[in-house]
Amino acid sequence: IIPSVSDTKAMLTTGSDRLDEEEELYKFASSRKVGGDQPKEMITKKTDRRAIVHEIEMHEDAMIEGMQKNFALELKEGRRREEQIINEMRMQEEQGRQREEEMMGEMKMLHIELLVVTLACIGISLAALMHLKK
Repeated sequence: IIPSVSDTKAMLTTGSDRLDEEEELYKFASSRKVGGDQPKEMITKKTDRRAIVHEIEMHEDAMIEGMQKNFALELKEGRRREEQIINEMRMQEEQGRQREEEMMGEMKMLHIELLVVTLACIGISLAALMHLKK
């Protein structure tokens, strides 16, 4: 069985994830034939890449830490505001209860005054009726 053209092409091409590695190996193999400082340059490039990656990771870590601190501060501030709002609501509720109690006290007082006036009117009316009957 002979492979088709597309199969042979797929077998002979490098995957996109391995192109960088293939390029390094090619440069390394080429430098071994010619001789000179190219391998050192490649190693330096690799070291530079590692340093850049390390620096990026450090910057990323610093950013993540900053974001976490910012999130923690915002969360703390949100909880403080929530607590403040709850306290204000409790104060308003307590003030509402006090006003209601005061109004109920006034209603009782008015009810008593109305009862006294009604009894006084009934008493005066009875006295007038008795006086007129004589």
